[in-house]
Amino acid sequence: MMQLNISQTLTHSLRLLIPTTIDVNQPIDTSHLVHQINQDLCRLCGGTLCKQHRGYYHSDHLGVVEEVIYEIEVWTTDFGLKQIQPRLEAWITQILRDLGQESVFLIVDGQAMLWDVYPGDCAMKKG
Repeated sequence: MMQLNISQTLTHSLRLLIPTTIDVNQPIDTSHLVHQINQDLCRLCGGTLCKQHRGYYHSDHLGVVEEVIYEIEVWTTDFGLKQIQPRLEAWITQILRDLGQESVFLIVDGQAMLWDVYPGDCAMKKG
């Protein structure tokens, strides 16, 4: 009989939602961003799960918005999570700035967070 052993324990999970709209509700192809984030996470952590969903959320400006969203999920170690952190902040900034989103939904170790732009940050405004 073959003996099995656990080669690695992945103690952290991360789930990032990527929208398919710009400026809250205008459709846009974000597949290039989804592909890039998946490639980066595969390099850093070994692999990802990428799922497509239909999402609904309340916009302060437009009410209920419906869109296709991509959910990228990765499991990693303490070291992997530390490696991901700077990239994660860059991806969130890119989604907020380039896609004109009000917020970005991120789950780390089961804790859901909405990230947005600090109210006084003029550098994030599209120009």
